Amino acid sequence: MAQLVRTVHQRIDLILDILEEQWGRLPNVEATIDEWDLIDQIVFIEEWPLEEQRLDEMEAYVAEDALAKEQMIRCEELKRVVRRNRPIIYRLQRR
Repeated sequence: MAQLVRTVHQRIDLILDILEEQWGRLPNVEATIDEWDLIDQIVFIEEWPLEEQRLDEMEAYVAEDALAKEQMIRCEELKRVVRRNRPIIYRLQRR
């Protein structure tokens, strides 16, 4: 059982790492995306639903009360970043 909890916590840490990176970089992406190759722009936008899926997965872990205290703190900060940066991804998707 302890191994399962450790594995779940490792998965949560991995998802948090990815989500923090992806959502946190959106202001920079918006500022520079016009300098990217067109293919890179398209790939970024088309692959963004993967970040939404990861966010859904994280919410499922939250609902299951599976996060350790420090993970919950990170998750709360992530929610603030998502709220702040969600308009950016909407603008990028409408381009």
